[in-house]
Amino acid sequence: MIESAVRYHDAAFAETGNVRLCYDAFGDPGDPPVVLIMGLAAQLIVWEEDFCRQLAARGRYVVRFDNRDIGRSTKFDGARAPSVVDYVLSRLPGRTYRAPYTLVDMARDTAGLMDALGLETAHVVGASMGGAIAQEMAIHFRSRLRTLTTIMASSGNPRLPPPTPKAFAALVRSAPREREAFLRYYVRTWRVLSGNELPFDPERTRRQGLASYERGINPPGVRRQLAAIIASGNRRPALRSVAIPTLVIHGTADPLLRFPAALDLRDAIPGATLVPIKGMGHALPPVLWPRILAAIERHTEATNAP
Repeated sequence: MIESAVRYHDAAFAETGNVRLCYDAFGDPGDPPVVLIMGLAAQLIVWEEDFCRQLAARGRYVVRFDNRDIGRSTKFDGARAPSVVDYVLSRLPGRTYRAPYTLVDMARDTAGLMDALGLETAHVVGASMGGAIAQEMAIHFRSRLRTLTTIMASSGNPRLPPPTPKAFAALVRSAPREREAFLRYYVRTWRVLSGNELPFDPERTRRQGLASYERGINPPGVRRQLAAIIASGNRRPALRSVAIPTLVIHGTADPLLRFPAALDLRDAIPGATLVPIKGMGHALPPVLWPRILAAIERHTEATNAP
Protein backbone atom coordinates (compact mmCIF):
# COMPACT_ATOMS: atom_id res chain seq x y z
CA MET A 1 0.00 0.00 0.00
CA ILE A 2 1.20 3.52 -0.81
CA GLU A 3 0.64 4.76 2.75
CA SER A 4 3.04 2.10 4.09
CA ALA A 5 5.88 4.04 2.43
CA VAL A 6 4.90 7.28 4.15
CA ARG A 7 7.68 8.58 6.37
CA TYR A 8 6.92 8.71 10.10
CA HIS A 9 8.55 11.42 12.21
CA ASP A 10 8.97 10.19 15.79
CA ALA A 11 7.22 11.82 18.73
CA ALA A 12 8.94 14.96 19.98
CA PHE A 13 8.18 17.98 22.14
CA ALA A 14 7.69 21.65 21.28
CA GLU A 15 7.90 24.47 23.81
CA THR A 16 5.30 27.18 23.34
CA GLY A 17 4.81 29.74 26.07
CA ASN A 18 4.31 27.87 29.33
CA VAL A 19 3.16 24.71 27.54
CA ARG A 20 5.14 21.74 26.27
CA LEU A 21 3.29 19.90 23.51
CA CYS A 22 3.92 16.33 22.42
CA TYR A 23 3.57 15.83 18.67
CA ASP A 24 4.51 13.56 15.81
CA ALA A 25 4.18 13.79 12.04
CA PHE A 26 3.72 11.85 8.82
CA GLY A 27 4.91 12.51 5.28
CA ASP A 28 7.28 14.88 3.53
CA PRO A 29 7.87 18.20 5.36
CA GLY A 30 8.04 19.82 1.93
CA ASP A 31 4.38 18.97 1.26
CA PRO A 32 1.54 21.30 2.27
CA PRO A 33 1.13 21.02 6.07
CA VAL A 34 -2.06 19.82 7.73
CA VAL A 35 -2.30 20.29 11.51
CA LEU A 36 -4.80 17.99 13.20
CA ILE A 37 -6.39 19.13 16.50
CA MET A 38 -8.18 16.48 18.55
CA GLY A 39 -11.12 16.89 20.91
CA LEU A 40 -12.03 16.73 24.58
CA ALA A 41 -10.24 13.98 26.52
CA ALA A 42 -8.75 12.63 23.28
CA GLN A 43 -5.03 12.11 22.79
CA LEU A 44 -3.24 12.52 19.49
CA ILE A 45 -3.59 8.79 18.81
CA VAL A 46 -7.34 9.23 18.29
CA TRP A 47 -6.20 10.61 14.93
CA GLU A 48 -5.31 7.03 14.09
CA GLU A 49 -1.96 6.25 12.48
CA ASP A 50 -3.52 4.73 9.36
CA PHE A 51 -5.76 7.79 8.95
CA CYS A 52 -2.71 10.06 9.14
CA ARG A 53 -0.71 7.87 6.74
CA GLN A 54 -3.52 7.87 4.20
CA LEU A 55 -3.79 11.65 4.37
CA ALA A 56 -0.02 12.01 4.03
CA ALA A 57 -0.07 9.66 1.04
CA ARG A 58 -2.32 12.23 -0.66
CA GLY A 59 0.55 14.71 -0.62
CA ARG A 60 0.20 16.33 2.78
CA TYR A 61 2.60 16.76 5.70
CA VAL A 62 0.42 15.70 8.63
CA VAL A 63 1.07 16.85 12.21
CA ARG A 64 -0.93 15.60 15.19
CA PHE A 65 -0.42 16.52 18.85
CA ASP A 66 -1.67 16.18 22.40
CA ASN A 67 -3.55 19.27 23.55
CA ARG A 68 -2.55 20.77 26.89
CA ASP A 69 -3.73 18.71 29.89
CA ILE A 70 -3.87 15.42 27.96
CA GLY A 71 -1.50 12.66 26.89
CA ARG A 72 2.15 13.64 27.13
CA SER A 73 1.67 17.41 26.93
CA THR A 74 1.84 19.80 29.90
CA LYS A 75 -0.61 19.13 32.74
CA PHE A 76 -2.06 22.06 34.65
CA ASP A 77 -2.13 20.16 37.91
CA GLY A 78 -1.99 23.31 40.04
CA ALA A 79 -5.24 24.60 38.55
CA ARG A 80 -8.64 23.69 39.93
CA ALA A 81 -10.57 21.08 37.96
CA PRO A 82 -14.25 22.11 37.80
CA SER A 83 -16.87 19.54 38.77
CA VAL A 84 -20.09 18.39 37.10
CA VAL A 85 -21.95 20.62 39.57
CA ASP A 86 -19.95 23.58 38.27
CA TYR A 87 -21.00 22.66 34.75
CA VAL A 88 -24.70 22.47 35.69
CA LEU A 89 -24.56 25.77 37.57
CA SER A 90 -22.86 27.42 34.61
CA ARG A 91 -26.03 26.93 32.57
CA LEU A 92 -28.07 29.12 34.92
CA PRO A 93 -28.86 32.68 33.75
CA GLY A 94 -26.45 35.32 34.96
CA ARG A 95 -23.74 32.90 36.03
CA THR A 96 -20.12 33.79 35.30
CA TYR A 97 -17.94 30.79 34.58
CA ARG A 98 -14.23 30.93 35.35
CA ALA A 99 -11.82 28.41 33.89
CA PRO A 100 -8.05 27.90 34.25
CA TYR A 101 -7.70 28.54 30.51
CA THR A 102 -9.89 28.96 27.44
CA LEU A 103 -10.02 27.64 23.90
CA VAL A 104 -8.22 30.80 22.76
CA ASP A 105 -5.27 29.72 24.92
CA MET A 106 -5.41 26.30 23.25
CA ALA A 107 -5.53 27.97 19.83
CA ARG A 108 -2.43 29.91 20.86
CA ASP A 109 -0.80 26.58 21.76
CA THR A 110 -1.45 25.35 18.24
CA ALA A 111 -0.01 28.50 16.68
CA GLY A 112 3.02 28.07 18.97
CA LEU A 113 3.48 24.50 17.77
CA MET A 114 3.45 25.77 14.20
CA ASP A 115 6.10 28.32 15.15
CA ALA A 116 8.27 25.58 16.66
CA LEU A 117 7.93 23.53 13.46
CA GLY A 118 8.68 26.49 11.21
CA LEU A 119 5.19 26.46 9.70
CA GLU A 120 4.13 29.99 8.84
CA THR A 121 0.74 28.73 7.65
CA ALA A 122 -1.09 25.39 7.59
CA HIS A 123 -4.34 23.73 6.73
CA VAL A 124 -5.98 23.29 10.14
CA VAL A 125 -8.36 20.40 10.78
CA GLY A 126 -10.12 20.08 14.14
CA ALA A 127 -12.46 17.41 15.49
CA SER A 128 -15.06 18.17 18.18
CA MET A 129 -13.36 20.46 20.74
CA GLY A 130 -10.48 20.52 18.26
CA GLY A 131 -12.90 22.02 15.73
CA ALA A 132 -13.78 24.74 18.24
CA ILE A 133 -10.06 25.41 18.81
CA ALA A 134 -9.59 25.62 15.03
CA GLN A 135 -12.44 28.16 14.89
CA GLU A 136 -10.68 30.25 17.56
CA MET A 137 -7.56 30.12 15.40
CA ALA A 138 -9.56 31.38 12.43
CA ILE A 139 -10.89 34.23 14.57
CA HIS A 140 -7.74 35.23 16.45
CA PHE A 141 -4.86 33.89 14.32
CA ARG A 142 -6.42 33.98 10.87
CA SER A 143 -3.17 34.72 9.03
CA ARG A 144 -1.86 31.29 10.09
CA LEU A 145 -4.58 29.26 8.34
CA ARG A 146 -4.62 28.29 4.69
CA THR A 147 -7.95 26.54 5.17
CA LEU A 148 -10.21 25.57 8.07
CA THR A 149 -11.87 22.16 8.41
CA THR A 150 -14.17 21.34 11.31
CA ILE A 151 -15.34 17.80 11.95
CA MET A 152 -18.26 17.11 14.32
CA ALA A 153 -17.82 20.57 15.89
CA SER A 154 -20.05 23.40 17.10
CA SER A 155 -19.99 27.21 17.12
CA GLY A 156 -20.94 27.21 20.80
CA ASN A 157 -24.34 28.67 19.92
CA PRO A 158 -26.48 28.16 23.06
CA ARG A 159 -29.63 27.77 20.96
CA LEU A 160 -28.45 24.50 19.44
CA PRO A 161 -30.11 21.28 20.60
CA PRO A 162 -28.40 19.60 23.56
CA PRO A 163 -26.72 16.19 23.51
CA THR A 164 -28.84 13.11 24.01
CA PRO A 165 -29.07 12.14 27.70
CA LYS A 166 -26.69 9.19 27.17
CA ALA A 167 -24.17 11.33 25.32
CA PHE A 168 -24.32 14.03 27.99
CA ALA A 169 -23.72 11.43 30.70
CA ALA A 170 -20.73 10.12 28.74
CA LEU A 171 -19.39 13.66 28.40
CA VAL A 172 -19.38 14.49 32.11
CA ARG A 173 -18.52 11.06 33.56
CA SER A 174 -15.01 11.10 35.02
CA ALA A 175 -12.62 8.37 33.90
CA PRO A 176 -11.47 5.87 36.54
CA ARG A 177 -7.73 5.50 37.10
CA GLU A 178 -7.56 1.70 37.47
CA ARG A 179 -6.55 0.04 34.18
CA GLU A 180 -9.39 -2.41 33.55
CA ALA A 181 -12.01 0.01 34.84
CA PHE A 182 -10.64 2.68 32.50
CA LEU A 183 -10.77 0.34 29.52
CA ARG A 184 -14.39 -0.56 30.25
CA TYR A 185 -15.18 3.15 30.62
CA TYR A 186 -13.36 3.98 27.36
CA VAL A 187 -15.24 1.37 25.31
CA ARG A 188 -18.59 2.27 26.88
CA THR A 189 -18.05 5.98 26.21
CA TRP A 190 -17.13 5.55 22.56
CA ARG A 191 -19.96 3.08 22.03
CA VAL A 192 -22.40 5.81 23.08
CA LEU A 193 -20.68 8.60 21.13
CA SER A 194 -20.47 6.51 17.96
CA GLY A 195 -24.25 6.49 17.64
CA ASN A 196 -26.52 3.66 16.59
CA GLU A 197 -26.39 3.61 12.80
CA LEU A 198 -22.96 2.11 12.04
CA PRO A 199 -21.26 -1.03 13.40
CA PHE A 200 -19.12 -0.46 16.50
CA ASP A 201 -15.82 -2.30 16.99
CA PRO A 202 -15.22 -2.76 20.74
CA GLU A 203 -11.88 -4.57 20.32
CA ARG A 204 -10.40 -1.81 18.16
CA THR A 205 -11.69 0.75 20.65
CA ARG A 206 -10.23 -1.17 23.59
CA ARG A 207 -6.81 -1.24 21.88
CA GLN A 208 -6.99 2.52 21.44
CA GLY A 209 -8.02 2.90 25.07
CA LEU A 210 -5.08 0.78 26.20
CA ALA A 211 -2.68 2.90 24.17
CA SER A 212 -4.18 6.03 25.75
CA TYR A 213 -3.85 4.54 29.23
CA GLU A 214 -0.23 3.62 28.66
CA ARG A 215 0.58 7.12 27.37
CA GLY A 216 -0.98 8.55 30.51
CA ILE A 217 -4.52 9.61 31.45
CA ASN A 218 -5.43 12.79 33.30
CA PRO A 219 -9.11 12.98 34.45
CA PRO A 220 -8.75 16.40 36.14
CA GLY A 221 -7.27 17.73 32.90
CA VAL A 222 -10.34 16.57 31.01
CA ARG A 223 -12.52 18.57 33.40
CA ARG A 224 -10.33 21.63 32.82
CA GLN A 225 -10.68 21.16 29.05
CA LEU A 226 -14.46 20.96 29.47
CA ALA A 227 -14.30 24.15 31.52
CA ALA A 228 -12.41 25.81 28.65
CA ILE A 229 -15.21 24.89 26.25
CA ILE A 230 -17.88 26.32 28.58
CA ALA A 231 -15.94 29.49 29.37
CA SER A 232 -15.28 30.20 25.70
CA GLY A 233 -18.99 30.67 25.01
CA ASN A 234 -20.63 31.45 21.69
CA ARG A 235 -18.32 31.98 18.69
CA ARG A 236 -21.11 32.43 16.17
CA PRO A 237 -21.03 36.25 15.96
CA ALA A 238 -17.24 36.29 15.52
CA LEU A 239 -17.36 33.55 12.88
CA ARG A 240 -19.29 35.86 10.56
CA SER A 241 -16.02 37.71 9.89
CA VAL A 242 -14.02 34.58 8.99
CA ALA A 243 -12.88 34.76 5.37
CA ILE A 244 -10.87 31.52 5.31
CA PRO A 245 -12.04 28.68 3.02
CA THR A 246 -14.01 26.47 5.40
CA LEU A 247 -15.17 22.88 5.23
CA VAL A 248 -17.71 21.51 7.72
CA ILE A 249 -17.86 17.71 8.05
CA HIS A 250 -20.51 16.31 10.36
CA GLY A 251 -22.37 13.08 10.97
CA THR A 252 -26.13 12.98 10.68
CA ALA A 253 -26.31 10.64 13.71
CA ASP A 254 -24.07 12.58 16.10
CA PRO A 255 -25.57 12.22 19.61
CA LEU A 256 -23.25 14.75 21.27
CA LEU A 257 -23.08 17.70 18.87
CA ARG A 258 -26.29 17.17 16.96
CA PHE A 259 -26.45 17.70 13.20
CA PRO A 260 -28.05 21.17 13.48
CA ALA A 261 -24.63 22.29 14.80
CA ALA A 262 -23.25 21.64 11.30
CA LEU A 263 -26.00 23.67 9.65
CA ASP A 264 -25.34 26.47 12.13
CA LEU A 265 -21.60 26.49 11.33
CA ARG A 266 -22.23 26.42 7.59
CA ASP A 267 -24.55 29.40 7.89
CA ALA A 268 -22.28 31.31 10.30
CA ILE A 269 -19.07 31.18 8.24
CA PRO A 270 -19.31 32.96 4.87
CA GLY A 271 -18.91 30.55 1.97
CA ALA A 272 -18.50 27.44 4.15
CA THR A 273 -19.10 24.06 2.50
CA LEU A 274 -20.97 21.33 4.37
CA VAL A 275 -20.29 17.62 3.83
CA PRO A 276 -22.88 15.61 5.78
CA ILE A 277 -21.89 12.01 6.53
CA LYS A 278 -24.95 9.80 6.79
CA GLY A 279 -24.96 7.57 9.86
CA MET A 280 -21.77 8.98 11.39
CA GLY A 281 -21.89 9.68 15.10
CA HIS A 282 -19.34 11.53 17.20
CA ALA A 283 -16.43 9.36 16.07
CA LEU A 284 -14.25 8.63 13.05
CA PRO A 285 -14.79 4.97 12.11
CA PRO A 286 -12.43 3.60 9.42
CA VAL A 287 -15.32 2.73 7.12
CA LEU A 288 -15.89 6.47 6.66
CA TRP A 289 -12.25 7.51 6.23
CA PRO A 290 -12.27 7.40 2.39
CA ARG A 291 -15.04 9.99 2.21
CA ILE A 292 -13.59 12.18 4.95
CA LEU A 293 -10.06 12.06 3.51
CA ALA A 294 -11.31 12.79 0.01
CA ALA A 295 -13.21 15.83 1.29
CA ILE A 296 -10.13 17.15 3.12
CA GLU A 297 -7.94 16.51 0.06
CA ARG A 298 -10.29 18.44 -2.22
CA HIS A 299 -10.66 21.29 0.24
CA THR A 300 -6.93 21.75 0.75
CA GLU A 301 -5.92 21.21 -2.89
CA ALA A 302 -6.69 24.67 -4.25
CA THR A 303 -4.95 26.67 -1.52
CA ASN A 304 -1.56 25.03 -1.12
CA ALA A 305 0.54 28.14 -1.66
CA PRO A 306 2.50 29.08 1.48
